[in-house]
Amino acid sequence: MGKRRDLSTEQKSSVIALIRNTEYSQREIAKKCGVSQSSVKRLNKKIQMNQPVTAARAGNCGRKPLVTPRGQRYLRNLAMQNRRASHSDIKKRFQEAGFSGSVATIRRNLYSMGFKCRRPIKKPKLTPSMVQKRLAWANLHKDMSLEDWQTVCFSDEATFQIMDDRAQFVRRRPTEKYDMDCVVRTVKRPASVMIWSVISAKGMGRLYVVEGTMRQDQYRKVLETKLLPQLQEWFGNGRKVFMQDGAPCHTAKKIKIFLQEQKIPLLPWPGNSPDMNPIENVWEYLKRELAKENITTKTKLIERIIYHWHHNVALKEIAQTCIDSMPRRVAALRQAKGGLTKY
Repeated sequence: MGKRRDLSTEQKSSVIALIRNTEYSQREIAKKCGVSQSSVKRLNKKIQMNQPVTAARAGNCGRKPLVTPRGQRYLRNLAMQNRRASHSDIKKRFQEAGFSGSVATIRRNLYSMGFKCRRPIKKPKLTPSMVQKRLAWANLHKDMSLEDWQTVCFSDEATFQIMDDRAQFVRRRPTEKYDMDCVVRTVKRPASVMIWSVISAKGMGRLYVVEGTMRQDQYRKVLETKLLPQLQEWFGNGRKVFMQDGAPCHTAKKIKIFLQEQKIPLLPWPGNSPDMNPIENVWEYLKRELAKENITTKTKLIERIIYHWHHNVALKEIAQTCIDSMPRRVAALRQAKGGLTKY
């Protein structure tokens, strides 16, 4: 007959109380508490010998781990060598090295060491030259205060698609694999629209629906009809700085001359740095909000973008929070030495 389950804390307290405060026999105490007589006998003996009645078996009971400390170190090295290796691949290499263990054992040990399977975050590829430019930019702007960043207007374009289901997972039972609620429905060549806008600490700027591909002539029209009135509304003749990335239509000679003529100072910008542009976070949140809706036409997509941009309170709060985070973003970029950041 195998060993019975250990006494619970309540059972042990009841047995000890009856032993110390009553004249019941061990058999009677066992019957009243619903435990074995041998358990009562063992506790009574410990009390008489002034020994601790708490269990001293923690960490010393059960089967010994199949994977030894040396095996765990080797397993950790395998996981570090190839982050994308499957549990089956790791098990194969683990066994080739003379260790034993199933896929479940490998998974359990890696999990206990903190290695959990997660979807990788998508970030732009950075060359050594880009890293150096990003670091130089962060060092150049390290002393800018929050008040300084609140004078910056951040601009960018974003592309939106109809039926853009951004769900990563779906909760379903085995028989519901093809239920309409559990699949992502796609269409060939979904209609899309490119939107330009600008944000600042003053609020959400005007929207512009790009016709086809943004080129320098159309971009100048955007600056004339959307940016200039917006800057006048926000800052008047006060201090202001305009931020745009290094897209060819932004850096064209005609555009530079136009901005100089309008006396609009530009914020120098390093390439491949969406993590430093807070409007990128605003675009991403807006796309997630639109993905919750059943948008099947381009016209409705534009209407919902305009509505959310001007009436979604959470979107405005996110824009303000992201702009307020600029000093922290610069500090994080300096700490990463121009590499990837969490933003």
